[in-house]
Amino acid sequence: MAIFAGISGLLSVLVGWSVTVRLFALARRSRALPERLLAIAFGGLFCVGYPLAGASRVPAMIMTNEGALLFAMGAIGMVVGIAALARFPYVVFRADKQWASALSVLIAITGAVGGTGMALVGAFAKSQEAMIASLQPWTIALIASVGASYVWNGLESIRYYGKMKKRAALGLANAETTHRFLLWALASAATVALVAVIIAIRAAGLPIMAPLGTTLISCTTLVTTACWWLAFFMPDAYRRRVLGIEPDAADPADDVAATQGDA
Repeated sequence: MAIFAGISGLLSVLVGWSVTVRLFALARRSRALPERLLAIAFGGLFCVGYPLAGASRVPAMIMTNEGALLFAMGAIGMVVGIAALARFPYVVFRADKQWASALSVLIAITGAVGGTGMALVGAFAKSQEAMIASLQPWTIALIASVGASYVWNGLESIRYYGKMKKRAALGLANAETTHRFLLWALASAATVALVAVIIAIRAAGLPIMAPLGTTLISCTTLVTTACWWLAFFMPDAYRRRVLGIEPDAADPADDVAATQGDA
């Protein structure tokens, strides 16, 4: 089970890095805010947050100054990623709604409070046992803010997917672009399930690497990773067999974030 968890985690980081590179390249060309927000979100979470936080838990790093520094840097990366991810649905789907702006700020503040608390506990805890006990409320706050961001992204994406399907039926929308909204919604839903599992484990005071928890986390991680890979690096065979279309000359991956500006 540890091997399965390691493989799923490594795949998610590799795909996250690949998506980040593509999004930053797209943001550089388009100079548009939605692409930039997604690039920052993926970069903060998958290029900085999760890898550094994970590295700080390596046995040789636990309760060392170097480990505390890695943990703090990982927490900062996650805070930045959460803030960008929470801002994305407001900018793309609800830019004219004051409640959406307030919600994005609330999610970002919750993540910042949780991340700051985690960094301070990691820096000043006197023992590993004390650190684990003190981390729980801050970790739950941070993870809850991640979950809230993905819930919002998923709901908005599935709503817009329904609109795009109607347009596609009339020949007014691209079938592949429409399908990407579904993939983003499915990835968000799988991540929400992952967050729910982690929060339940943390709240119950159970070890995060227990067999049941590890299995659920690994499976939801694989689903999320697969959806991201298909959305940003869709193979031609998938286009033909699932969507029933022939790939065109343009790079459809460039439409992932850009087309959502029409929401």
